[in-house]
Amino acid sequence: MFEPPQKKNPHQITMNQHCHTARCIRQFENNGIVQVKRLATDDVIKCKKDNPIFCAQRVWDERAEKGYMAKIENDFHREVDNADLGINRNHTVISMYHLLWCIRHHFYMNPLSDATLVGEFGSGITKDQSEVVESKWGAFVRENGELPSRFLTSLKIQQLIDMNIETYSAINWGLLKATEGEFLVSDCYSGVCFMPITPKLAFYANEKDQEITRDDLAALNNLSKGQAFNFHFGKDLATCYLS
Repeated sequence: MFEPPQKKNPHQITMNQHCHTARCIRQFENNGIVQVKRLATDDVIKCKKDNPIFCAQRVWDERAEKGYMAKIENDFHREVDNADLGINRNHTVISMYHLLWCIRHHFYMNPLSDATLVGEFGSGITKDQSEVVESKWGAFVRENGELPSRFLTSLKIQQLIDMNIETYSAINWGLLKATEGEFLVSDCYSGVCFMPITPKLAFYANEKDQEITRDDLAALNNLSKGQAFNFHFGKDLATCYLS
């Protein structure tokens, strides 16, 4: 359940948490804007990378957001920055990010409820004190014995990463480069090990590095559309809808 911070958010608690990082979305900006196709309404809107459509609202805690998740994200961003055909890459880093994206999106779509702990609780912790604790990557229990769901979610995501990363062990990520047209991006890729990283580049599991044709790109963009839950996006959707 979403819990707003104090007014002016004095301890800088992260409210809008990206399932797919803002830096990755920025790769698809045109003058600070990406084009988003919302599936429910079939309309196209222009969004900045921090638009709420890209974000969960305080679904996991600060320890996750600024701790282990940030490490996975930063490692992946370095792979994106250095991506080019024929260049060696860290396949485990790419796999970790793909898995993180999928798990975060799952909990965004299926948020946990607060848990009620058995026992007596009476610490008298204030709202401000609880935010100090969380800003320092700690957890707390409310006066009524409730444990906020974001702490459970953070632990669960970490557990699921540890449990599932082995399934990626045989994957080598190839890089695809579009010679015509541009990649569009799904809001998640839980059904396929594929990730567009710029309008012209995408990682694809167990494919060789290669340039792809317009027809190949059209097929992959249709794959992305089929993966989407709520939306897909791109720099210029007119250059992505090839079939």
